[in-house]
Amino acid sequence: MFVRAFALLALALVQLAPASLFSAEKYLSQLEMKTERVIIFKDGYSLIIKRGVATSNQDGEVYTDEVPDAAVLGSFWAVPEQGRLISMTAGWKTTKDASPKDLPCRETLEVLLANKGKQAKIELHDKTILTGIIREVLVDKTEAVLSPEQLEMLDRAREATAQPTPAGIPGAVFASGILSSRVSPIRPVAVPEVYTLSAISGSNFILRTDDGDALLQVGQIRSVTVKDMRTTLSKTLTTTKRTKRLTFKVEGGEKKHAISIMYFRPGIRWVPTYRISLGDKLAENKQKKATISLQAELLNEAEDLENVSVDIVVGVPNFRFRGTPSPLVLEATLRNALAEAAPDLMGNGSQQLSNAIYSQRSSEFRRAQAGANEVAQGTINLPGELTATGAQDLFVYNLSKLSLGMGERIAVPIFTADTTYRDIYTWDVHVTKNDNAAAPSGAGTASPLTLSKNEVWHQILLTNNTNVPWTTGAAMIMQGNQPLAQELLTYTPPKDEVRVPVTVAVDTRGSLTERETGRDLKALHWDGYNYARIDREMQLDLCNNKAIDIEAEISVRVGGKVTKASHDGNVTLGDFNPADWIQYRGQPAVNNSSTTSWKVKLKPGDKFEPILNYHHFTRH
Repeated sequence: MFVRAFALLALALVQLAPASLFSAEKYLSQLEMKTERVIIFKDGYSLIIKRGVATSNQDGEVYTDEVPDAAVLGSFWAVPEQGRLISMTAGWKTTKDASPKDLPCRETLEVLLANKGKQAKIELHDKTILTGIIREVLVDKTEAVLSPEQLEMLDRAREATAQPTPAGIPGAVFASGILSSRVSPIRPVAVPEVYTLSAISGSNFILRTDDGDALLQVGQIRSVTVKDMRTTLSKTLTTTKRTKRLTFKVEGGEKKHAISIMYFRPGIRWVPTYRISLGDKLAENKQKKATISLQAELLNEAEDLENVSVDIVVGVPNFRFRGTPSPLVLEATLRNALAEAAPDLMGNGSQQLSNAIYSQRSSEFRRAQAGANEVAQGTINLPGELTATGAQDLFVYNLSKLSLGMGERIAVPIFTADTTYRDIYTWDVHVTKNDNAAAPSGAGTASPLTLSKNEVWHQILLTNNTNVPWTTGAAMIMQGNQPLAQELLTYTPPKDEVRVPVTVAVDTRGSLTERETGRDLKALHWDGYNYARIDREMQLDLCNNKAIDIEAEISVRVGGKVTKASHDGNVTLGDFNPADWIQYRGQPAVNNSSTTSWKVKLKPGDKFEPILNYHHFTRH
């Protein structure tokens, strides 16, 4: 169970020191903060809302030591439920707490001091025996800084004498160890505490005998005999601690006030994951049925959450100063524990992680041609929800209350819905060429082209039949108990469709042949250079070797200008694209980039053999 933050050593003082020295009144002005709501975004940032109640002092002040270790500039706000907030002050507070500890005597000098006033028999090294009362031990008091080993020893000693929780202090929790503390749910970066223990030094003591007071040296003692000897000595443990503190000044002194604080900070992220179960039964629209399930995987590297209402958001808000810390957190830099704990899940790391998992997919380049601002479905580039660069409307999924400690992970089901899908087979061809205008050795010489891909991909086209958007996330595609693929499902608004690649279709293959149909070595003079125009004809062959009808899409991208495409091919001319060329030497202005596409339905055994004609210019 997580408890609200305050120093345990202050509580130890209440337990061990005289009650008159302490009063529960010192805690009345301390806000007992509780996290009430967390709104989590996919880019690793969250909005945290806390509420605290306390009774203000005579000056109308309440305070909390639960100062966040990270908050974005301009996002840190405090709002009283009643009255007006006059000011919110952030600063450092140094406290010293002293508490007595009964510790075992380790030296003869300590034994003498612990038994001061008692009758003792002292045997000296010369075998002289003296009897009397230990009247005085002549010591100097000092302090020594404790090492971690000494602190652990004191902890073990205290564990043997655990005491009940003190009464009258709201929320007080007793822990026996000296190093234990009331752990703050936000767990800020700790400033080391300094522990010092009182010590004594000396070499003489006074023994009152029948003959008078004798001044003896401790080093002369061979043995000491005392009836009911006390073997422990009370020492003072002083804890010096420097902590952050937020002080709120409100209207009205010595009144009960409730204050809510909110701040936007990094460190908590949610990652969407989908399970898509494909069925064979047909829906009313003759499409196949599927079931899609979404779960949120939450990563917390910020602060402890206990029974907190959580909202997760599709889309990313615009926070211009997200990298700048608020001065109120008293930190020079914005601490992002999630980036440190899981760098591949933050910012550009998402891109790197995606590149490691997903290889180039069919139909990528064709969809990218739709527009620079359009998110290409099924591509390896994670859209804005995962990289904080997209622009979708914000949509909120409301979760039940949950508890999640710092460093913990949790998976929470969001929804399961029935939907429909249809199969589609895509063959995307990207032809790249060397910029070479050498004279052909004979008619029909083949071009030095390179075919980047020659694979037909089986993809599914899912329809979002729900009334909520589907955010971008990893999707496991299943058919019964058989896994088919893991891919990327991209952002899909309600009633829209999304394309998800499944696998390469091994029984549907395509082939391509190309021949040169003409060459004019002096077709163009540009910027002092001659350019040859080379005309080419390309033929594609797609065969359906499956036992069922298929719906296919073909796309071809090539450097140059397509002038003719059979079978009503759709030609799109674009600007020069360096990815179409190898060692390009000419001016970009002389060559286009052309994309030609076809949509066709093929029965088992059918072939589709479109032809396109194009030309390009090369410098010589």
